[in-house]
Amino acid sequence: MAEAPGRDRLSALPDDLLHHVMGFLDTRMAVGHLSLLSRRWRYLWASMPRVDLDDRSVSERWGSTLLLLRDSYDAQLHTFSLRSSRASQFPYQCWWLRHVVVGNGIRVLHITLSGASPFDLPDCVFNSLTLEEIVLSLRIQEQIVPESVCLPRLKKLRLVNVRLLLSSVAESLNSGLPELEELDLDRCCLHRFRISSQTVKTLSVTACTYVEMHVSAPNVVSLRLTVAGRVKLDAMPFLSRAWVNISGDGVNRLAPDEHGFLGALSSAQHLELFRFDSLLQVMKQNPATEGPIFGKLKSLYLGEWLVADFYQPVAYFLNQAPNLASLILDTLKACEENAGLLVPRQASLRKEPNYKLKLASASTGLEMLRLRISKGHDAAEFSKMRGLLKEKTKPKEMEVIWF
Repeated sequence: MAEAPGRDRLSALPDDLLHHVMGFLDTRMAVGHLSLLSRRWRYLWASMPRVDLDDRSVSERWGSTLLLLRDSYDAQLHTFSLRSSRASQFPYQCWWLRHVVVGNGIRVLHITLSGASPFDLPDCVFNSLTLEEIVLSLRIQEQIVPESVCLPRLKKLRLVNVRLLLSSVAESLNSGLPELEELDLDRCCLHRFRISSQTVKTLSVTACTYVEMHVSAPNVVSLRLTVAGRVKLDAMPFLSRAWVNISGDGVNRLAPDEHGFLGALSSAQHLELFRFDSLLQVMKQNPATEGPIFGKLKSLYLGEWLVADFYQPVAYFLNQAPNLASLILDTLKACEENAGLLVPRQASLRKEPNYKLKLASASTGLEMLRLRISKGHDAAEFSKMRGLLKEKTKPKEMEVIWF
């Protein structure tokens, strides 16, 4: 039997599915346009579990009325996203934050501040019994100093362009986030910072500035780290994947404890390392056998290396990683920004490459050897390097990519 010509099949869908569809739209559009479609859609926006407010397109009155009307429908709010230019009106944005965080059972909070005016986040942002995820992104780096931190259910915290200069802030974050599983610090100023957590599994500290940092997180599974100051890594026995970039003169900060730093990475199955030749050159006076064994390592990516400096790091990992199956050598640079400035690659201290690749007798052939190299490099040096690698590692598959 044919369907009735005027039947609204979309409106017949259940609320949760319609909310999912509306979640792809701007909140203003969902309220102002979709509510005109039919009686079924007229007040559907009031029960949406997600609200996005941008003070560049939404007035104070409109946003405040929306939140108050939602209360009259007793609708639970799952996610609140605030985008603000932080002009002179930030007090009402703070009211929005207080309103949604206090008493609404909110779980996800995203705050993006793109202006340059001073601001103070309300204390309730750092003291919520229901929040599970917080993302705070600033266009211009500014300091936050919460009076207290109590987020017993928070699992994910991402901070972008935030200054955490006081040790009391670090202590509050460590003690006030008992269920934290993912910590992401990007382009932050940390000064002297300690990360101490038994629950964190994913840790990312990239393009940050700091004098020193101590990481004590034994259950980390995934690590992303820019070495820009003195770093101490405690053991990470469950580490599976790590991305590490030695930025600027970071190697000089690590030199007194380079074995301990490598030891914290030795449980990884997959490693991506940038500028690591500079660190291993510091260790050249010691036999490779003194370094940690990478017994679980299956794939190794060495990026931003120089032909003249590649022999020692390659020999080290081939000798210390008996189960290595995939090796990628890439001259591609890590595109990373630090305080708005690109960090240049330090030139090699050697004038001539030393073509030696001493491997232990126990070294076995690789499954895959992939080389990515710039056409600007010296062709003769690269030819010798390629031939030596092929002879020593006996890869089952080899690929050379020019860019």
